[in-house]
Amino acid sequence: MSVQSLSYLGLNVADVAAWRRFATEVLGMQDAGAGPGGQTTLRLDDQAARIMLHASPADDLGYLGFDMADAGTALALAMSLQAGGIQVRPMRSDEADARGCGGGYVFSDPDGLQLELAYGMQRAENGFKSPRAVTFVTGDQGLGHVVVATSDLERGIDFYGAIGFRVSDFIETELAPGMRVKLAFLHCNARHHTLALLPLPTPKRLNHLMVQVETSDMVLAAYYRAQKANHQIVRHMGRHTNDMMLSFYTDTPAGFHVEYGCDAVTVGEDWTVGHHDAISIWGHEGS
Repeated sequence: MSVQSLSYLGLNVADVAAWRRFATEVLGMQDAGAGPGGQTTLRLDDQAARIMLHASPADDLGYLGFDMADAGTALALAMSLQAGGIQVRPMRSDEADARGCGGGYVFSDPDGLQLELAYGMQRAENGFKSPRAVTFVTGDQGLGHVVVATSDLERGIDFYGAIGFRVSDFIETELAPGMRVKLAFLHCNARHHTLALLPLPTPKRLNHLMVQVETSDMVLAAYYRAQKANHQIVRHMGRHTNDMMLSFYTDTPAGFHVEYGCDAVTVGEDWTVGHHDAISIWGHEGS
């Protein structure tokens, strides 16, 4: 009775066309056209849609959709949340159509981010075809990971623990002179972290979205594509201390960032919670 993976997410972006170009030409995602709700949909694999782009001046994360095993487990988790005092409602039929799922339940985290428990995710009729010959690491590990701002780290850990997330590790470090912060990294499957919580009062809820690809060549090719397309490299190539991801960070037309990487470690039942005092082993210098 817990979430299985990050199945999809919705981004509210002011310039949908620019984000679509960025996603396809730089990141190598596949444009899946307009969804039932009019949103632009993007594919990373055989799932009908992984990312939904909604026209909005917010330029921020709109919602996160988590995959559930079936309708029964989704209902059981929704009832458990309701028993704990969290308001939960069934997903409307138009919402389910727009997400490409059989149904689900909708609620919010303590800071107001919309979360969805979805089941019966649709598969595309045709196989995934990246315009940049990219293969994304998804499957049981889901879409990737997101780092979101939270007003209370411990409250966030407890809340997400109630839907099946467990702590992978913590990083406590100085992000800038005089700005020391402790981040929590949470997993719900073998991916080292599907969600990370950043306790900073930032103007946007989304700090960054990470997508993982199969090889370092794919990462480096995207690194140069981003520069050629005049996207700022926010953090240059580097390797993280906790998940060992080899990656870089680029800006997006919406202002938040995308991390693009490979080689991350996976977690298992014997995973021990770690504590780190730096984000990177090497690299990831800012521009």
